[in-house]
Amino acid sequence: MLSTDTNQFSEKMQVQVLTTGPFDQTFTYSIEGLAVTRGQVVMVPFRRGLVLGVIWSLSEDSPFEGTVKDVETVLPFQLPEASLEFIQWVASYTLIPLGSALKMVLALPPAEFIKILKKPDDLPTPAYNFDHSVLLSAEQQEASDAIIRSAKTFDPFVLDGVTGSGKTEVYLNAIEDVLKNQGQALVLLPEIALTNEWLERFKRRFGFEPLLWHSNVSVKNKRQAWQQVLKDQPIVVVGARSALFLPFQNLHLIIVDEEHDDSYKQQEQNHYHARDMAVVRARLSQIPIVLASATPALETMSNIDKGKYHHLILKGRFANATLPVVEIVDMRGQPRQQWLSNPLIINIKQCLENQEQVLLFLNRRGYAPLTLCRGCGHRFLCPGCSVWLVQHKHKGQMSCHHCGFTQGLPSACPTCQAEDSFVACGPGVERIEEEARKAFPQARIQVVTSDQLSTPKAIQAIIDDVKNFQIDILIGTQVLAKGHHFPLLTLVGILDADLGLNGGDLRASEKTYQLLHQVSGRAGREQKPGRVVLQTYHPDHPLFAAVQHHIRDDFYACELHQRQSQQFPPYGYLAAVVVSGLDEMTVERYARMLMQLAPQADNVTVLGPVLAPLARIKGRYRWRFLLKSSQAMALQPFLKAWLSHPTLKKETGSVRIVVDIDPYSFM
Repeated sequence: MLSTDTNQFSEKMQVQVLTTGPFDQTFTYSIEGLAVTRGQVVMVPFRRGLVLGVIWSLSEDSPFEGTVKDVETVLPFQLPEASLEFIQWVASYTLIPLGSALKMVLALPPAEFIKILKKPDDLPTPAYNFDHSVLLSAEQQEASDAIIRSAKTFDPFVLDGVTGSGKTEVYLNAIEDVLKNQGQALVLLPEIALTNEWLERFKRRFGFEPLLWHSNVSVKNKRQAWQQVLKDQPIVVVGARSALFLPFQNLHLIIVDEEHDDSYKQQEQNHYHARDMAVVRARLSQIPIVLASATPALETMSNIDKGKYHHLILKGRFANATLPVVEIVDMRGQPRQQWLSNPLIINIKQCLENQEQVLLFLNRRGYAPLTLCRGCGHRFLCPGCSVWLVQHKHKGQMSCHHCGFTQGLPSACPTCQAEDSFVACGPGVERIEEEARKAFPQARIQVVTSDQLSTPKAIQAIIDDVKNFQIDILIGTQVLAKGHHFPLLTLVGILDADLGLNGGDLRASEKTYQLLHQVSGRAGREQKPGRVVLQTYHPDHPLFAAVQHHIRDDFYACELHQRQSQQFPPYGYLAAVVVSGLDEMTVERYARMLMQLAPQADNVTVLGPVLAPLARIKGRYRWRFLLKSSQAMALQPFLKAWLSHPTLKKETGSVRIVVDIDPYSFM
């Protein structure tokens, strides 16, 4: 809120304002007759318009020698010091501009702040009900007590328990203690699709819905939520990674649920990992943070081994439920062009006879990932990206999952003019649905992908249908792999389990294991035992044995040993530099020039430049560098020295350089 400082300035005072533009510097403005402090939200004239900013510092003297403009409007908000420190830290670590980091904190368009000035929102104080606390097991209570004892202390906890072990109840118990002490709590979830079920659970527990923050929340609700976090009152915010940047006035606890999930990595514009930044946010506020997962990231496990994180373990499933039995099917011995193996079909039939539900999991949307002409071999490619178009049979079109381009399937091949010559290669979930309907014509089948779960209403409708036993067979992608609790779902069929192992991703085995473990965990979460049928063309791969025998720690130890031998994270640092532009030759020339300007450093290896595996996205050609260093050498100073070379500023033109610290995508 407005500063209560009584000092008034009779003369104009100069202030340094950080704006929400992509700048790494502050700008000098003057202000007259108002008491303001660092962190005050303002609107200032910039070029031909007005932009949002905050007062970064107060100064009577400034090196700026030009005409100093006046601050246009002082808004009735002041960012907490922890938010300002967070902006500085994120910008310094990720190498994004300070102003871009500020924009994530202010988060609303300027017009929304004007609305607040003209007509302040009515912001009711939540009335929480603490009469529905859940009885925890001794193991859960011990974990919850450890978190509660760390109130107002920076303590990172890893809440590690198999799927269905009751991790959510542990941290809800800790949230209850925060609310009773008039504090604020933040819960990060990796997928919007998970929020509905989580909200129902929260509402049953506390009698009130928390504030929501993600891309599907209306601007009005975001405006109200942004104001409420600045008020010193007990609230809970649940949201996607961007909720981390909200300017909490009295934050007491951060929860990162499914902390291993890739969705926490921001892959476009401002590259950051919300899990890692959440740990920093907790340290700046001196509060506990809980990283919850059945399959913690290897970086997280390494921090446990180093003693940086406290390990809270829940060993068993809640209410005496047992882990599912996992059967591995070698697809090399199954009929060709049959996507459902014979063992899986037998298990599905048994489930349907027992009036139980089935989940068939394939992490590939659409009908087929590739469509070609059997006459001449023509393949349908996206005109703006170097990828094949994915056939979506239900929509009667082919789509690019990178840029959104769509087109209909023509009646004749555009190359050889042959008619009815197209063949679909490989399965997507729609093709699995087609095969399942032929095998089980009486079954009620529903395909679920991110396309179907675009709104909260659609998400809730599908969840309700499953719980009310209106669906026999669910067919879906990774949106169904985590968080959902379906009591009658006893069989999970994992199709093409090798899919995630392709490509040059150093985390490929780790990510695949985590995904398979999570989706396996949907089976048998209550009294009825679960079963998993895992189809693979590489049954001897060690990760499948880890999934089958529930020996995560042995698999992790092997992965960590391999990473250590190559000084890959968590035993070293990585950074990616992507050079892109509209002209192919210009981008290549610029990338090669950039390599010539790279500084020399004993502990830094620069790999590249090479044409990116996805060589063109949304019309932009791409070349990549990968930087690698030991833990003794952070990469940020090297990158700053390299990318600030004067030659680059003269040569940039239409070429764009993007830096990704701790990359998770190698495309």
